Amino acid sequence: MNQIASTIRKYAEQVRPVARAIHQHPELGFEEHEACRLQVELLRAAGFRVTTPYGGLDTAYRAEFGTGEPVFAVMCEYDALPQLGHACGHNLICGAGLAAGLALCELMESDGIAGKIVVLGTPAEETLGGKVILLEQGGFEDIDACILCHPASVNALDSGDLAVSRFDVTFRGHAAHAAAAPYLGVNALDAMNLFFAGIACWRQQLPPGGMVHGVISQGGTAPNIIPDYTEAFFYLRSRDNATQGALEVRLDEIARGAALMTGCGYTAVRRPNPYSADRPNPPLREAVLTSMDDLRMNPDREYRSSISTDYANVSLVVPGVNFFFNITGGRAVALHSAEFERLAGSDAAFESAMDAAGVMAAVGLRFLTEPDFRRTVTGAE
Repeated sequence: MNQIASTIRKYAEQVRPVARAIHQHPELGFEEHEACRLQVELLRAAGFRVTTPYGGLDTAYRAEFGTGEPVFAVMCEYDALPQLGHACGHNLICGAGLAAGLALCELMESDGIAGKIVVLGTPAEETLGGKVILLEQGGFEDIDACILCHPASVNALDSGDLAVSRFDVTFRGHAAHAAAAPYLGVNALDAMNLFFAGIACWRQQLPPGGMVHGVISQGGTAPNIIPDYTEAFFYLRSRDNATQGALEVRLDEIARGAALMTGCGYTAVRRPNPYSADRPNPPLREAVLTSMDDLRMNPDREYRSSISTDYANVSLVVPGVNFFFNITGGRAVALHSAEFERLAGSDAAFESAMDAAGVMAAVGLRFLTEPDFRRTVTGAE
């Protein structure tokens, strides 16, 4: 572990300006052209063979070092949030992934380790599902195992990812003058209000782990016009994919009921690339905790998370693990907040990301060099 940590430190100063530039110049999903360029240039200079665009995505990349098998992948994310920038800290995710990949490259070369390390640039994790598209395009077909990390307020394992699907719900009625002839109108805002009321009643009967949350994105144009069109954006989440399917059916039924009560037409359209619940891999999870202990990161083994990520879709196909690293000093700071965005750009957060890089490199090295460990990972149910 000392050799891994010292190798990570060797590359930290090469990675730091890339992570800083990505934080200072946030780019939204599928628009991360500068972030992709900076990472690709660094990896190519280090001797990686890089393919970009990759999997049909202009801002995705695949960087390889070594040949043959086994193949271990470190995933990077680098998209930002609208208005909030890197309030999810994806600049640190790619920083950790780059450092881990560079360290593994050197260790493989110096120690004559067989196999291949892949650094995979996966864009658009925030709502758009870059990894889902890469899966569909065969971007993970030859990868034997993978790892990902995420900044948080704790050092811990991801305790289980929620499935999430996103719906655009619309109601269509007929406009009319709200004073002169309201009886000629069909009020799409009434339908939307009834829909929200139905959702509120439904929450009492949601299954354990089920969640629903939404906003009205269009509610009418003026008080003296009966609204003829309203629109909402909703998320559904659950802890397993079977429950998720049932929640989707129920959402549509509530929308249809609101439409029937008001005489409106409606649509409830699921957006592309829903995220799955994840499949945990116990050997990889235990390897992460062991590496955290070795690095004196003091992981919280009781931590429970409630997030959704397109990594979960990957976990159904490729053995993998996702874990959290602490950038807040242990204070509870919400993801997707202005304070988390500020912390994600700090030197202390970058140092924590380098600790996470050490964990990823240690797990990757075990997978490449320990056949028994590799068999338990790839054979785990």
